[in-house]
Amino acid sequence: MNNWTVVEVLRHARHDWMNKLQLIKGNLALNKIDQVERLMDEMVMDARMETHLSNLKLPKFAEILLTFNWEKHPFHIEYEILDESSSWPVDDEKIARWIQDFFEIIENSIEPYYENHLSLSFELNDKNVRFYFDFSGTIKDIHKINKWLDDQKLLLKEVFVKEINEKKLIAEIIV
Repeated sequence: MNNWTVVEVLRHARHDWMNKLQLIKGNLALNKIDQVERLMDEMVMDARMETHLSNLKLPKFAEILLTFNWEKHPFHIEYEILDESSSWPVDDEKIARWIQDFFEIIENSIEPYYENHLSLSFELNDKNVRFYFDFSGTIKDIHKINKWLDDQKLLLKEVFVKEINEKKLIAEIIV
């Protein structure tokens, strides 16, 4: 985890917004209004998710997700919060460490020069936090991921691996 200064955070956030604005400007120049509307809808949705994530009162966990794509990683993440509850029954330190470990095992198990993408959704459900992971890309070490997930069964309430192969990982984890 990086210790971001305020200036670095602002620089990264500004860079992201400038990239998105350049895409809008380019599509406007090409008169692709449908594309512009789609991009603007994505920007609004991203801003809403960032707001929801920031309001969870899990600052370390939120920082990991908010800044992950700013650093060099062999995969890109996107996230969605399915429940907007402001009080989740998890320890921020524990969940932050766990998600970092999960990202690290993925990072060490995939081909770095391929298009790799991880979508994660999470919600509060019956006093638990439920994570849904959907990875698509090129997995070179399925055994390493399976072993790590099996080890998690001792630490977490439930771990369901719905699909894992060289191109995909779909799992549901209850903390």
